[in-house]
Amino acid sequence: MFPVVILAGGQSLRMNKVNKAFMEINNKTSISRIIEKVLTNNSKIAINANKNLDQFSNFKFEIVQDKFDGNLGPLSGIYTALNWANDLKYKWVLTIPCDVPFFPIDFFLKAKNLLNDKSKKFDLISVTSNKKKHHIFSVWNVKLINDLQIKIINGLRKVDFFASNLKVEYIHYQFKKNETDPFFNINTKIDLQKAQKGMII
Repeated sequence: MFPVVILAGGQSLRMNKVNKAFMEINNKTSISRIIEKVLTNNSKIAINANKNLDQFSNFKFEIVQDKFDGNLGPLSGIYTALNWANDLKYKWVLTIPCDVPFFPIDFFLKAKNLLNDKSKKFDLISVTSNKKKHHIFSVWNVKLINDLQIKIINGLRKVDFFASNLKVEYIHYQFKKNETDPFFNINTKIDLQKAQKGMII
């Protein structure tokens, strides 16, 4: 079993600084939808957040703030998640962006099957949807802590660049043109309107 850290530490600049975790889709917030899915897997949960801490505390999960100052982006959140999981003696940790509420629940079983397959060697388990890679949504080996720390200190900010030098096992998802991308992330007000109307393509 691997724990989950929901990444909600961003600045939400494209949403006029409205925290994306609390965007409502059919009267339910994005983070509430994510939590409901995670709880079906009985995973331990933490929330990576740097503001709106009172709101996040209502969920009764541990809140972990970025280890690095300066709003360095999701890579800093992933580093924070690795540290949190390492402190709890876990070997792996799943990071889920707070603006990806439509991910498929079967990911948990598929990821666990990969972790139990001793013939495979990898640093993280990630996903694709119609061949597009989504590295922020990944199960990370906690042993990556030191390497990631050094790279952040040296100026690395892009998750994809970090993942490009790692051994990645992908779980592939397909969707048709008129169907919802299961890893659609809500970055703008237009994205939110699409999500609310079920017009996600």
